[in-house]
Amino acid sequence: MKIETLQSLRLGGFSDTLALTSIGGALLLTSPFFNVPWILPAALAGLGGYLITERLSFALKLRNVLPSTFHFESSPPVIPEHLITKRDDTLLLGYTCDDAKPIYLPYEDLMRHVLIVGQSGVGKTVLGSLLMRQQVEAGGGLLFVDGKMNRDDLQAMYEMCAACGREQDLLVINPGNPDLSNTYNPVLYGDADEIASRIISLIPTTETSPGADHFRQSALQAVTTIVRAIQSTGLAFNFLDLNILLTNGKAMAHLQNIMCSEVDSDRETAIKDFKLFIDRFRSPSKNGGAPEIDVSKMKELLGGIAGRLHSFGTGTFGRVLNTYNPEVRLFDAIINNKIIYIMLPTMGKAEAAQNFAKMVIGDYRTAVSWIQALPESQRPNPPFLAFMDEAGSYFNNSFPRLFEQARSARQILMPAAQTFANFEAISPELAEMVLGNTWTKVFFKLGTHETAEKAADMIGMTRQATKSISDSDAETDSAPNIQVAPDASLADSKGITIGMREEEVYLVHPDTLKSLDKGQCIVSYGGDKVYNIRVPMITVSDDFRQKLGPVRINRQDLPPVRGLDLANAIDRFLRTEPDKRAPNKYHDEGEHDSTQYNTDSDHD
Repeated sequence: MKIETLQSLRLGGFSDTLALTSIGGALLLTSPFFNVPWILPAALAGLGGYLITERLSFALKLRNVLPSTFHFESSPPVIPEHLITKRDDTLLLGYTCDDAKPIYLPYEDLMRHVLIVGQSGVGKTVLGSLLMRQQVEAGGGLLFVDGKMNRDDLQAMYEMCAACGREQDLLVINPGNPDLSNTYNPVLYGDADEIASRIISLIPTTETSPGADHFRQSALQAVTTIVRAIQSTGLAFNFLDLNILLTNGKAMAHLQNIMCSEVDSDRETAIKDFKLFIDRFRSPSKNGGAPEIDVSKMKELLGGIAGRLHSFGTGTFGRVLNTYNPEVRLFDAIINNKIIYIMLPTMGKAEAAQNFAKMVIGDYRTAVSWIQALPESQRPNPPFLAFMDEAGSYFNNSFPRLFEQARSARQILMPAAQTFANFEAISPELAEMVLGNTWTKVFFKLGTHETAEKAADMIGMTRQATKSISDSDAETDSAPNIQVAPDASLADSKGITIGMREEEVYLVHPDTLKSLDKGQCIVSYGGDKVYNIRVPMITVSDDFRQKLGPVRINRQDLPPVRGLDLANAIDRFLRTEPDKRAPNKYHDEGEHDSTQYNTDSDHD
């Protein structure tokens, strides 16, 4: 047993007091002053020896169970171990490698958010699974954005929920496999500005280019106007509806006809704004009639957005997202503590998957803003946990605002990335704000020196005394060359110098961060506590897995909702016959589309 292990025992408490008292009493009773049977001191000595042996063997077992690649003394636990059983507002992060103490973090500090950084396959998802399991078991809500879309991960999530008796709370958004997915429409809920902001987030930021930023802001204004126009009709819409509107002039005219079919004071403003908007795209008619909407002008401004929306409205994405009454409403799911698992097909459909994740995060931001407006008693309790894997691929410059304000909505944000460069590639300001707004930082094995060095700087420095020892040995022999009598001088000197100086060194060296084991991580908590911990992996038994069976998606029988349903009228929009419908005060002659809208459509 190492001396450090003995030093870390810190004897105390009832069991240790009884052990030492028993041994001391046995020694005292062996004195000739006490005339007691020999069996009594033997029994006391045996009891004390047993208790001490148990303590030492337990310490040895802990040292073997939690090996570490380097010696590091962790800070005292955030919550003392004897108080853990009395608290239900904490999550276990792991066990310290130096003394195997559990590290529990309180919800109050978790709501100041957690950043997880590490190479692929070193334990980020294992830590996420540990925290999510506790969250599910506590009855809390969860959003897990997974960048791998692995069927085994979906099965594991289903088994986790079932083990906690909450498989009915699981909602899956899986655009790569619609057969294993609930329906979801991230552009349906919110006001026009909120929805337009989500859509424009698909376009890369343009702050550094004034010309490009002008077009981006113009596109934002255009999308806001179109969404407000659709909402004024009271009809639901989806990605395919927006794609058709942004690329087809007749579809724009058709929307205006629907708006004008019933006019009230609220809709009148939307009609005027929409008419002013589409007038920008009118060009003289080729046959000398009234001006027509020039599709090429529309595509010049909105074509890039339309192309991105098209990928969401067709194929497997379309089967999940083209709904007017989705099974997943993010705001309702958060309020009702649902478990939302989002699977991104990043390997086969990388760009579409990243764009979709941006839409989800935008929808989440809107939901958080609505929760902030609720009375405190109606906000999630336990706090809602959002674990976002590979977050650097879909964060944008609007996301730091969520870090700053999500705490008031009782949200725990937990982004995970492989390097700091994932955030810096978006913008240095975003990376700085993410780092500055995360109270707890978890560093697994890091793959680049730049990331390791920056992580070591965040963990902090310590003052260390450096001893220096030097010795000297000198001998001289001199004599004059010309002298009457022989004469000479001899000298011999020796010396030793011992010096001490203090210097600042890394508390955890960057090379150490690059050499951590799988499942081992360094945790910086609140800027003043550091832990070297091991993360336990939680699994279910094979018997439970076999009894549970494969994943079953929780389908919902929802009533049909009337939608804009432009996809069913697309053939009519491609015709070239003139519209013969009579104009009204909101229409110029010749601008109408002959398509008649069926307001009883139940298409979903």
